[in-house]
Amino acid sequence: MESTNLVRRMKELINIIKEADVAYFVNDNPTMSDNEYDKLVAELKGIEHETGIVFSDSPSKRVGGNVKEELKSVTHTKPMLSAKKTKCIGDVLEFAANKDVVVSWKLDGLTIVLRYENGELKQAITRGKDGLIGEDVTHTVKHFRNIPLKVPCKDSFEVRGEGVCSWSDFEIVKKNEGSTHPRNVAAGTVRTLTADEGKLSHLDFVAFELIDSNKDWNSKLEQLEFLENNKFSVVEHSFVRFGSDDIESEIGKYNPDTYFYPVDGVVIEYEDLKYGKSLGATAHHENRLIALKWEDAEYETIFRGVELATGRTGTVEINAVFDPVDIGGMMVRRANVHGLSGFEKLKLGVGDTIKVYKANMIVPQVSENLTKSGTFKLSEFCPCCGAKLEIKISNTGVRSLYCPNEDCLARNAQKIARFCDKKAMNIEGLNAANISAFMEQGFIKSIKDIYHLASQKKQLLNAKGLGIGNFDWLFEKIESSRSTNLARFLLGIGIQGMGPESAKKLDEYFGKSFKRFEEAIKNEYEFNQIEGISVSLNNKIYDWYYSEKEQATKKLEKLANLDLEIKSVNVRIKNVTAKKENIVKE
Repeated sequence: MESTNLVRRMKELINIIKEADVAYFVNDNPTMSDNEYDKLVAELKGIEHETGIVFSDSPSKRVGGNVKEELKSVTHTKPMLSAKKTKCIGDVLEFAANKDVVVSWKLDGLTIVLRYENGELKQAITRGKDGLIGEDVTHTVKHFRNIPLKVPCKDSFEVRGEGVCSWSDFEIVKKNEGSTHPRNVAAGTVRTLTADEGKLSHLDFVAFELIDSNKDWNSKLEQLEFLENNKFSVVEHSFVRFGSDDIESEIGKYNPDTYFYPVDGVVIEYEDLKYGKSLGATAHHENRLIALKWEDAEYETIFRGVELATGRTGTVEINAVFDPVDIGGMMVRRANVHGLSGFEKLKLGVGDTIKVYKANMIVPQVSENLTKSGTFKLSEFCPCCGAKLEIKISNTGVRSLYCPNEDCLARNAQKIARFCDKKAMNIEGLNAANISAFMEQGFIKSIKDIYHLASQKKQLLNAKGLGIGNFDWLFEKIESSRSTNLARFLLGIGIQGMGPESAKKLDEYFGKSFKRFEEAIKNEYEFNQIEGISVSLNNKIYDWYYSEKEQATKKLEKLANLDLEIKSVNVRIKNVTAKKENIVKE
């Protein structure tokens, strides 16, 4: 690969990883498995090593994570760096070498720091941005089932640990919440503005590290004993003495299938804390410990076909359908194959024997086709509107199926759902599924129709299959959405590549004024001059403004017909009768 292509791929990887970080740390909604994420980071590091180029914003230089804007930011007394990760036992053996080590579980939840003063809990903080600035979540963490609000020790100290939901508690919570993994329960419940004591009572805090400025500790085991004596639940661990025990055999005793908390590996740390400290750290991880992550278990099954689904941008998702397979107590029947390129690589045919896995119990994946008959032919037509599908090729050569029909019901339903999403206009009760039902029955054709549903209450009550139990409640949610901020509005419009962080950056930079934002476009402003806005997003802003079916002024006129007016004073969207010339006012 030529150097220019390598640089281009580096920038693409950085953007993909950043988006995944936002989904994981900010939105508590992972878009990929840990295995996929690690592969992307490994690829980035490989290219950096090959070229000698490391961009300042490279994820290889830092710990992922961001801070929710609504929660108070808190600076950590000591950077919360990660552990070096490996899937090779040889790396662990090399690490242990001739030293005593402590083996413990690598818990899969939300990392939290607890600060104690005068024997009382004073503050709880998440890892947050780059392991340097976290979020104050004292109001939720204090409701954990096992958090000691008071401890015997009166000295000031900090405890690091993991907020976790056990597998048994997860079975209780998911019935009401529909969560896909205990990690999501922990992260989503802790990082809220109001404490849900019912759900928080299903969470535990498991301590794994002591930060104590009053004492220079020599022994990891002594630290853990101190934590136990001060009423903390301490991570399960074992001591391996150099020359007397086999570390590989000891690690083999850690069976994730029988452990009551979700885990994704084990951590090996030097027992001699002073020696570990002397090794220093990189910008990403401390050299005193290493994490051995599990290889994902694979299961054989039989491929039966595919399901196609058209998204809001026209990209058609390809999901492999196969004989049900039990993975971690859950029956899995389908998995995404990652576009046309992924499908072609697998060479699938009905009856083929395939291998599937569910990385960290989150995202089903097809890892391999053992038969490779290559006989399955994909439909050439959109599964929703029947339009002839096209093939799009990305800058990196990735092939995807694409529906070119901008009036496709599936595309429009997804666009409207994006507008209604809780991270955008926050119209709770309207999602892609029931929006499709509204569209099929003619109640909704575009975004503006949402704001006229209340006038059709009688007809709605007589309709069937809309998936709405309480229309008055829905109408209230729609009306409340008229008061929002510019960042949410930008997310709702559906500019490709626009995420919560970038929308916030634009909101701040343009003084909460949509008019200034639009004027910048007309003046060919380079948005990538703004910190946090990539060249890619800059281009997509212009693609949205000029390259869609209708001209921008026509789009804005439609938005005006929503009876919405964006005001720069308090970024309030309110009910008005807007004309074209009054689409945006200062």
